[in-house]
Amino acid sequence: MMNARFRIHLAHIFLFLLAVVFSTGCSKELSREGAGTGPVVPPADLATYGLEHQGNSCSDAVVTGTFKVGTTAAGAKIQVTVQVAIPGVWTLTTGNVNGIEFSGGGSFSATGKYTITLIASGTPQQEGTFNFPLKTTGSSCSVAVKVSGSGPDVPPPPADFYYKLTANGKDYEQDVATANSYMLTSETTGGTDVTMGSGIAWAGGNNLPQGKTELLMSKGKLTNFDAVTNQGFKTFFQPGNYGYAAVNNQTFTDGVLLVWTDENGKNWSTLNGATGQPNGSFTIVSTEDWAGYAGYYGVKVKMRFTCKFYDDAGASLDITNGEMVGGFVKKR
Repeated sequence: MMNARFRIHLAHIFLFLLAVVFSTGCSKELSREGAGTGPVVPPADLATYGLEHQGNSCSDAVVTGTFKVGTTAAGAKIQVTVQVAIPGVWTLTTGNVNGIEFSGGGSFSATGKYTITLIASGTPQQEGTFNFPLKTTGSSCSVAVKVSGSGPDVPPPPADFYYKLTANGKDYEQDVATANSYMLTSETTGGTDVTMGSGIAWAGGNNLPQGKTELLMSKGKLTNFDAVTNQGFKTFFQPGNYGYAAVNNQTFTDGVLLVWTDENGKNWSTLNGATGQPNGSFTIVSTEDWAGYAGYYGVKVKMRFTCKFYDDAGASLDITNGEMVGGFVKKR
């Protein structure tokens, strides 16, 4: 199964997603995905948020993955939109239905719309259509998942998403392909004005194995997001040269941000305080319509870049030959 997936209005890319914060004094937004391995102790700063639903169904739920009797559902996902009234920590699970459970958790840094991602665990036991319940304070709905006797029921998206780069002379490359446990992420953070992000990310959540890498990128800001047309959305990614985001007085400037996790699990970013990337370049080479998932308008964007990556101690890497193809989506 191909693990190309989405996180929309979220914050596991930027968005600001960031799974890493550098010594700029900025706030960060963290999220994690996947079923827990022990008892959950609710924190004090729990978020208040509601599910978007129509009747008993989660109206904008997107289900992706292979659901086959006797085959593990690892990597399968549910994405649903939530409206956050009070920021804070969130955890959500469907509970076990027909041998499968979808779970996720993280934090919201602000009010507004987010799309959260719940990752599947377990193995389907019976063929048929099963409803997975979701419940938050004051809202509940269910997501229907069809389990077949053989083969996937949800066609996976295209496999031509990848990144590659050279860091201090060493080459790295990772694509989203069949059974490699990588996924495409597409994320949106903000309210009226948003930051759009995409990434080539490990499907196992925050537990990136030794030797594996990830690249996440974001671009800000897209104004009046809820009212933007498909053409306006596409124009936001029009081919051309773009600057990198910087931090002035603990405020992010508009521009591009790259976050890379190396094979040792160390996080690097293009953020360099107010200095930015004076010798770096970032170019959108092409942007095309992309039918990622039903109910969403998407664009596939090819990007090339050179820059420096920095860690929180000020060490740097020279990045050359950078290239990425990512996907960005919005609800129609």
